[in-house]
Amino acid sequence: MDYRERIITAYREQASERGISRVTMDDLVAATGVSKRTIYRYFRSKEEIVSAVFDDFIAGISLKIQTAYDCADSPLDKITNIIGELTRNIKLVEPQFLYELQKYYPHLWEKIERFRSEKIQQVFEVLLTGSGRDCFRQVHPQIFTTALLASIRSVINPTFIVENQLLMDEAIQSLFNIFLYGVVETRHLKICDLNKQPV
Repeated sequence: MDYRERIITAYREQASERGISRVTMDDLVAATGVSKRTIYRYFRSKEEIVSAVFDDFIAGISLKIQTAYDCADSPLDKITNIIGELTRNIKLVEPQFLYELQKYYPHLWEKIERFRSEKIQQVFEVLLTGSGRDCFRQVHPQIFTTALLASIRSVINPTFIVENQLLMDEAIQSLFNIFLYGVVETRHLKICDLNKQPV
């Protein structure tokens, strides 16, 4: 592992345990055995290290999501695989880390917003209009993805997670369960059919 990778790995581990704001350059020197002068040779500031950790995380998640999508055949399996991959990986990140990222580095949080918006639109618009669309009810793809994205921004949000003492993976799983299966028990669906004409 080269110095740059060692610094990124050490920062990610320290920040996940203690929070972004509490990790200092001295902490990195102690954790890596790399001098402060060498650290500054690779990164001009702590913000550059945070940005590198973030980019590394996003690139890894993106690859895993694509692999999860590609290795499934049916649309439902593709969605299930993606959600499973997200929840497995998000467990490795403390909510406090994401909370501080959103608070102290809003430009990086905005990159997360753009990343997940692009992925959601890409995945669901293809699935809802492609050859496997018979797995789903007839819904307008743009309405579905817009509603899902608005919910993700509100619920899969560090402030909401921390304030409500939730787990990030629990929030992801619950939100997608609501969107894919609704909140009405199957045995009551006929009673609540919105397409049913009034008598």
